[in-house]
Amino acid sequence: MQCLQEQGFPTFEYQSVEMNDEGVFTSTCKKGHTTFTNLQQQKFEILYEYGIMALLDGYPREAITSAAASLERFYEYFITIICLKNKIEIDKFNTIWKSVSNQSERQFGAYLFTYFIDKNGDIPPIIDNDKPVIANYSKNETKTWKEFRNNVVHKGYIPSSEEAYAYLELVYNHITILIKNMKENYDKEIQQSIFNHLLKKHPKGENPFVSTMSISTILNINEACNKTFKEAIDKAKISQQILDKNNLK
Repeated sequence: MQCLQEQGFPTFEYQSVEMNDEGVFTSTCKKGHTTFTNLQQQKFEILYEYGIMALLDGYPREAITSAAASLERFYEYFITIICLKNKIEIDKFNTIWKSVSNQSERQFGAYLFTYFIDKNGDIPPIIDNDKPVIANYSKNETKTWKEFRNNVVHKGYIPSSEEAYAYLELVYNHITILIKNMKENYDKEIQQSIFNHLLKKHPKGENPFVSTMSISTILNINEACNKTFKEAIDKAKISQQILDKNNLK
């Protein structure tokens, strides 16, 4: 950003950085200019991307745990959007969220009733009670997806790639349906949430040079998510091949 101000165009250097929880990255160019880059993506978008990468790299268990974490963070995000719709200050939401931040079942319950009230009594879409329909899936065929997920996350069950693919497809379809609905009804709140997200991460200090970056994720709150899961996976495979070819992964 400082190069841009001084010479009218940015430096075209590329630096590899490790993903972190804050989504803020520091880089210094050859001229000694330091820039902070804020990643626009929400936590659920990044976590699901981890799940896809794990699936493609041959780690089905890690794919499922990442997708499950993504789903939980999406429910939190959904609730923040409805709070913004109802003019509830984000600081107040953060205060009340602390009381359920370590209890996933309470968070899920909060999502259910938030959706139920906002949609005037419509039953929220739920995937937990559906049963897996996977060929040669006999060991857990009587279990629900919730039980399957808990077996993987909490009991050390090692799933097959086929099981992981099915679970990630289930989560993808579930979230994309909700995203489409949100884009149609709460687009203004979504844009406000992005602004709040970036503002929260803005580095403190005197005139820091800050840029914003958005990456192409399979789940993306700013896109309509019109791709099927297979189409999304095929796109991810191409991106992975490009990264591998350029040694950027």
